[in-house]
Amino acid sequence: MTARNDRIAGCLVLVLGILIVGTGIYFMFLRPPLLPEDMRHTGIDLALLPPAFVEWLGIVFATWGGFTAGFGIVLSGIGIYLAGGARAWLLAGTALGLLLATGRFAISNIVIGSDFLWFVVPLFLLAVVAATALLWRWWKG
Repeated sequence: MTARNDRIAGCLVLVLGILIVGTGIYFMFLRPPLLPEDMRHTGIDLALLPPAFVEWLGIVFATWGGFTAGFGIVLSGIGIYLAGGARAWLLAGTALGLLLATGRFAISNIVIGSDFLWFVVPLFLLAVVAATALLWRWWKG
């Protein structure tokens, strides 16, 4: 691949990453528990759902949003790097994406008192170690 093709591909990946981060933010902070199409497809009326289930749906979509935004951050770092940016973008984007995705997942599982914290917490801790290693390499240049 030539440098020009890297820049074009990088810009496309960056735009995609930014749009995916936006989608993740929507899911984390703005998405209602059920969209109109959800209700049409399932036949479920939001008003008839127990409050605890509605709250749980909010947690689920916030988790999904964290993974989505984390993936978008990783893609953005890759895109900037490919477009001619410094390797620091690749390292920092990957580190931040890992922390957001696994951190949001861990928080959600703690909130719901998951039976799988034995798996989720070490997963997050592994992501913290990996992110620290990536950020250390970035810091050291």
